[in-house]
Amino acid sequence: MLDVALFTVDDQIANKVRRALSFASAKVERLHWQSSMSVAMMGRPRDLVVLHPTHLDRQQRTDFERLVQLREATPSIAIVTDQQANDAVRLLDAGVDRFLVEPFDEKYFGAVVRALMRRRQGHVSSVTQYGHLSFDHGLKQLHVHGAEVDLTTREAQVVDVLLRRVGQITSKEDFLQEMDPDNIDLNSSAIEVYIHRLRKKISNDILPIRNIKRCGYFLRRYTPTDTEVIDDKQHV
Repeated sequence: MLDVALFTVDDQIANKVRRALSFASAKVERLHWQSSMSVAMMGRPRDLVVLHPTHLDRQQRTDFERLVQLREATPSIAIVTDQQANDAVRLLDAGVDRFLVEPFDEKYFGAVVRALMRRRQGHVSSVTQYGHLSFDHGLKQLHVHGAEVDLTTREAQVVDVLLRRVGQITSKEDFLQEMDPDNIDLNSSAIEVYIHRLRKKISNDILPIRNIKRCGYFLRRYTPTDTEVIDDKQHV
């Protein structure tokens, strides 16, 4: 469960953020902004701070910057309007991790939060073992039977997403949001190409990626074969 501090006076924004964070069963405490705020306003430590200023005058910018700097270990997102873009740059310089421009997409918001949480929790440096395959999420390196498999950056990102979502159906849109949240270089057709290339480099026995029609891709949870179980017992 995420413990979130949300600074907004807008009911629609508050409801939208709560829906976007429903995947994490988030506890969202809505706080109203006060000028010259203190750390005490935040109360207990939070997992995430979401800032939605209705306007950014000089005093409010200073207060937001102070909050971010004081809570530098806490991931933060600012939701701004087009007219506030220049102010958002100042917030980024002050330490805000990401800013989204209204109106923002709820699924995109959720993907940004998941990325921030993974970075905070150190998941980016973990290694996943999937049978004879191992993948370092930090280095984006894949090994099969101990030998490194040469992957492009995008192919490695696809493997990264699949192994973090083992046992789940992952849509092409999910891949896009995880791999390119700013939606600059990728489209759904590209995901098909990368999956095809991975199947040519890694056998289906090692990485059994299934197509689920009109839904996405599925990587089942790993179950050792009878031979592997016998081998493990012999090494005990």
